[in-house]
Amino acid sequence: MTQHGYWRTLREENRRAVLDDYGVINKVWYLFPQGGGPRNSFTTFTDLAPNLLSRDLIYLSGVLREQAIAPQDVFDVTILGAANRPRQATDAGVPTGGGASWLPPSSGAVAATPLLKLREQGWTIENIMFSPHTSSACIRLSRAEIASDMDGSHAIIRGCYFVGGTTGIGIEDVGGCSRVVIEENRFEGLTGTAIKGISTGIAVPSHWRIARNRFNGNTNAIGMSLTEGLVDHNYIRQTANDANFKVNLVAVAAQGSLNQVIKNIFPDVAANITVAKGYKPGTDDVWRNWGTGAADEIVAVPA
Repeated sequence: MTQHGYWRTLREENRRAVLDDYGVINKVWYLFPQGGGPRNSFTTFTDLAPNLLSRDLIYLSGVLREQAIAPQDVFDVTILGAANRPRQATDAGVPTGGGASWLPPSSGAVAATPLLKLREQGWTIENIMFSPHTSSACIRLSRAEIASDMDGSHAIIRGCYFVGGTTGIGIEDVGGCSRVVIEENRFEGLTGTAIKGISTGIAVPSHWRIARNRFNGNTNAIGMSLTEGLVDHNYIRQTANDANFKVNLVAVAAQGSLNQVIKNIFPDVAANITVAKGYKPGTDDVWRNWGTGAADEIVAVPA
């Protein structure tokens, strides 16, 4: 897994977009919850959000404690953690300096409410540590196809660290977003589900790529309905030989089909990579993966 973090090279990294005859077409914003950032920095996402326009870039530095909703009719925004690697940047809840962490509010947090809800297309979240509130997701991708909650499809969530929480969820889909990329993240100790589908009210999620992630000690790894998805090169370390989900692609109303689940490393021996042990394929899926102690790939679809 490649985890370069924020300081990729010794150069200015501001991702400004410039077009001939138009000039700069996006703006860089700074979100420094503990202060100390550049002039005109913000301390909360809620205060920053009304200023955002499509294609803008946000740098997050420090520890943000907030349950927030991305603005309506704003697309292709990137939120980038300004840290060498995503990590828990507190000591007993007190910010230690540096880092890029997104946590629930210290008081007044609402159960079953994500830290960040994305409701428009094309957002990217990168290099941030998240820890969810009780029975809540870190990031919710929402699709209702109404003006106030249109479609969180085409998101990229890359190089982040999702950890802890009480029955917490890493990333959840509500409504059926499409063409989402979830790659090179770490999901650790989530007592709910790392990647979870809640409903398919608009559509079955389709054409997702879930790639090169590390799932370490979660109750469930992937539990969603998915069609024409690619789940590849993930590493799942989870309690073996039980019924909790490792990869379940028909988790919502038994929907899901035509997925490719390839080159993943599972925690069970080949004989236990079965539906009863938390491996549930969609209709006409292709599976080629590795089990514990297996000398060769297991090419059979779990049954």
